[in-house]
Amino acid sequence: MAKIPELKSEYIWIVVTIAFLIPMLRPLNTPFPMSDVTLEIYKIVESLPEGSIVVMGGGGVFAFDIESSPGMISCIKQMARKGIKLIAVPIWSETPQFHKYLIDAARVDKDKYGGPWKYGEDYVLLPYIPGPSDEVVLDSFLSDIHKTVSIDLAGTPIDQLPLMQKVHNYKDISLWFCPHWGFVPVIRIVVAKYNITSISFAQSAAYAFFSPYMYSYPGKVYMTNGYIGGAQYEKLAGDKGLGHMVIDSYTTLSIVTVAAIILGNITMLSRMREEEK
Repeated sequence: MAKIPELKSEYIWIVVTIAFLIPMLRPLNTPFPMSDVTLEIYKIVESLPEGSIVVMGGGGVFAFDIESSPGMISCIKQMARKGIKLIAVPIWSETPQFHKYLIDAARVDKDKYGGPWKYGEDYVLLPYIPGPSDEVVLDSFLSDIHKTVSIDLAGTPIDQLPLMQKVHNYKDISLWFCPHWGFVPVIRIVVAKYNITSISFAQSAAYAFFSPYMYSYPGKVYMTNGYIGGAQYEKLAGDKGLGHMVIDSYTTLSIVTVAAIILGNITMLSRMREEEK
């Protein structure tokens, strides 16, 4: 029997790196299951009438929330296609940059990318809204928006923005999205007090903690699960973004890992037999 070459760690790392990078450069569209909850979220957005006002708000930071971005970006594209309006409401100091990233990544702005949304008319980015607690800020915002925040992220008075002239309190909001770790305050105020359906494109860790709220508020609280949830929403929206890339990478790396284990065991058994001779 021919001698099996040594599996050097350098070779393994090269193969692993290539397997990781290929899906990032070109998604492979590996199969994955579809969640009934993700499908229901997609249908909820599809059912909204043109001109409906949706809020994307809550508290979070890039480090945690990047896992939420695939689903939220695809949802923003979906809303833009349907003529739905979006207001970004950050209640943590680092959240405004994440909201801007999501909308920029969706490439829906008319002036920047030739998309269907015009700033001030179809979407608005509000600044960080401080307060003694997330719950207090959310309650104040939903009670009277114009008393809670007076300018947008660029410093323009919101009374000068056509979209903000149409929204005054919770009665004008059709749906709430929270692509952030801080989903519980949204549930306590937006859902429990003001009866607005709320959806979280959640990180996998947050999903494990907060998914029981879906059973406490059936038909009012929905959550997707990590990158797989984002990939599911991308598939429904006809999109292939970060969610697909990550799932493809997981799949290819799993195959490479199993192959490396098999080859390593073959090598070990072969050497054991040679030593016995």
